[in-house]
Amino acid sequence: MTETQFLMALSETTKAYKWTIDGKTIVGVAKNGKSRGEKFDPITAVCRSAGKGTYPSTARGKKTAAKKLGVDTTLTSSVSVATKATTNRGNGQVLRGKIRQVVGV
Repeated sequence: MTETQFLMALSETTKAYKWTIDGKTIVGVAKNGKSRGEKFDPITAVCRSAGKGTYPSTARGKKTAAKKLGVDTTLTSSVSVATKATTNRGNGQVLRGKIRQVVGV
């Protein structure tokens, strides 16, 4: 899955999640299903909405969800950096802006 495909899949999750910024972290709270009210990051949210399983927003959960989606490790780490806003330079910052635009935060 490429970055564009990931962002397109993420844009389709806006009805199933309430996206907010918690501190500096982008978080989606599930609105439906068994995991209603739980917090998800963008990778695990896309995996859950694609029907490939529900994983926690931990490092191991993100890695497993990315494998299920077919996302490579570079994009996975870039999305993690963008979600947490750990740096304000490079691809992480650009991707953070795209994610925020897609989910409407």
